[in-house]
Amino acid sequence: MPDLKTLKLQGTKLVPVNRFNLEASKPSTSFKGTKASNFKVIRHPIINSIQIKPLIIRPLITKEYFPIIENSQSIRENSTFKDFTDSKINLYFPEIEVIPNNNTLFYYENILDSKGQNSDLIGRITLKYIEKNKPSTPTQQNIALNLKQVVLNLKVSDRVITINGNVDTVKKEITFHLIGEAVKIAFSNLVTDIDRFKCNLDLFFDFKGYSKFKRNFIFAKDFKFNRQLLNLKPTEKSNIKRKMIIEAPLIVRKGTAKNNIKNDIRAIQVEKKLTAKNEKITPDFVKSTFLLKVNKTINYPLPNDPSKSLYKTIGGGFINHPFNLNEDFSQYQQIFVPGVNFDSLSIYKSTTTANEFLLIPKKYHISRDTDTMKPCIETIFHAYEEGTGLTEDISKINFQFAIGPNLSEFDLAKLKIDLKKNNFLDGNSINYLTDVRFIYPNEINSEYEINGNHLLQNAEITVDGKHFLISLNTENLNEASILINAINNSISQYANINFKHKEIKDTAVIDINLEKTIGEIIEIIFDEESKKINLTNVSISQCKLNSVLTIDNNNNIHYNSSLFSNYPLLDGGQSVELLHTQLNSNLASKPLKDVYFDFESIENISDEFSQIVSSSTNYNRYIQVQIQKQETDINKIQIKLTVNDTGSVFIIEKLKDDFRKPILFNFIIKNSTSLNTTIGYEVNYFDIDNNIISSKNFGFDFSTSSTIYIPNHN
Repeated sequence: MPDLKTLKLQGTKLVPVNRFNLEASKPSTSFKGTKASNFKVIRHPIINSIQIKPLIIRPLITKEYFPIIENSQSIRENSTFKDFTDSKINLYFPEIEVIPNNNTLFYYENILDSKGQNSDLIGRITLKYIEKNKPSTPTQQNIALNLKQVVLNLKVSDRVITINGNVDTVKKEITFHLIGEAVKIAFSNLVTDIDRFKCNLDLFFDFKGYSKFKRNFIFAKDFKFNRQLLNLKPTEKSNIKRKMIIEAPLIVRKGTAKNNIKNDIRAIQVEKKLTAKNEKITPDFVKSTFLLKVNKTINYPLPNDPSKSLYKTIGGGFINHPFNLNEDFSQYQQIFVPGVNFDSLSIYKSTTTANEFLLIPKKYHISRDTDTMKPCIETIFHAYEEGTGLTEDISKINFQFAIGPNLSEFDLAKLKIDLKKNNFLDGNSINYLTDVRFIYPNEINSEYEINGNHLLQNAEITVDGKHFLISLNTENLNEASILINAINNSISQYANINFKHKEIKDTAVIDINLEKTIGEIIEIIFDEESKKINLTNVSISQCKLNSVLTIDNNNNIHYNSSLFSNYPLLDGGQSVELLHTQLNSNLASKPLKDVYFDFESIENISDEFSQIVSSSTNYNRYIQVQIQKQETDINKIQIKLTVNDTGSVFIIEKLKDDFRKPILFNFIIKNSTSLNTTIGYEVNYFDIDNNIISSKNFGFDFSTSSTIYIPNHN
């Protein structure tokens, strides 16, 4: 859960210190760990960023009503709320009702094999949901709900099998596509008279509301707003200062007075002079997304008249139990798709839900923040003062990472096409690109364990949708500096993450390296009338386009990599315009339905070293180490640095091919008036056979310079 007492500034938002701006997870994952209830409201634990822009209430043409949520724990079906803009108006939740759709609750068919024998089952459950609003009056209105997800909970003797549903919010329809044993279990659950075997639905709605600032907040670091960020448009994210490496850390000081977020927001509002006529500024509230879970039991006994039966097959309604149930079955079976490298992805096909596939990526990398497009990595220094306050020391350092699966939208679209091509899909739906559903280990409550790295395996791990949040605490400042140096110099930190779910056991590799940061960075806008497509690199890094996949309105697919064989790199924030026919000549006469680009982000973090060195703080020091031109017989250089103030020792090795690339060296010290600002360093020069040719000792004062030069050994 988010730490709502400590916030950090992430782009243009205030974010809980143990969160990043990641894509929203499925609502069902947000309720894990909460007490079971038929009606439950929680604040969305992921969408909890606070926009640092003043809240302005303007007269609206269409009146919107937003409840003030005081205590989500006490909310019930009949709870009333005050409207945010008018306290005289009471707001209510509509009553949720779920009924069979078009007089059909359950439908199934037998699938025949090549010999005409029954080989499997396919079926569906069809429902309609109704939001029954209470009568509207000048003082009574309803809260607008948006159905985001529906889960069917099927019950057998020893477990619950969850099936994700397809929701049509326009027609208010819910459909669950079933295959195999799930068809039998669903039917048995729907008609049983035993309560503990009756299936039920979890319906997850979201709605907007406001909550008061009832408590003081502390900010990680000396909290300063970057005023320019307040005026950024979504297309100007690349204007945010680059940050590809760990620079000035966040600081949480012990014993200092807590800041009040309201005062800071008021300060912004005053600075921006928001005093327009008919505008009401309300800095005491924050708008949030709330989630509502409604649980409904679905159970309809078999009738005596087939013509009135809600249970149907190809011959019409039926009134008898047609199945023999086998509860001992595997819910996921591994498949091998030609062209998909087993070293990059494991694929498991659901045996209960049509066209659902469990993906276990074999590589997890640092994810991007969806607001700033920066890597989701942060350091937090916990500081305390000694004596008169002239000395300040670091007691603990916290590292925050968000890692996610290395699968792009291009990869997923291509995988759907490969699944279709190799006959792994159920049915013959022409809309397979939208019907196929991919899920990840986090979504099925799989067990996981991290090992192979003594730092990461002892870290605190939190699940955030398909991402993992890693929180690593250490009081060993040398250990912290080693990790910072590894990250800053693109030295991968590896670990294994082992997944286990019933009979499934699989392993992935965690690779924490800023130059391998993942995330969608290409914004695509295409216009069918002009037959043009606009691409924008919305990240802060350069981008190389490799290939494009186009899909027309008849689901014809086309790959094109030749267009980008010599295509220039896209800089951060740069836009280019392409014709549809440049991507696919057939699009001259056919409408473009969708397009996916295969790209790679080009990170050159050494370009930023001088900028980061200049941002050294009293705790966190940075210097550059540059190797000057060496004789051709030097194959390796080893540098042993000793920070004399703390006694910390660091050993760095560089091979010949990397001599030109500078090293960004970090070390952590005490903020004191009697600081020793010298570093001693020993340099060993090796030949191609790893023999030491020469060894030299030097001294360096980091208070007078920020660059160490390693001279020629002669």
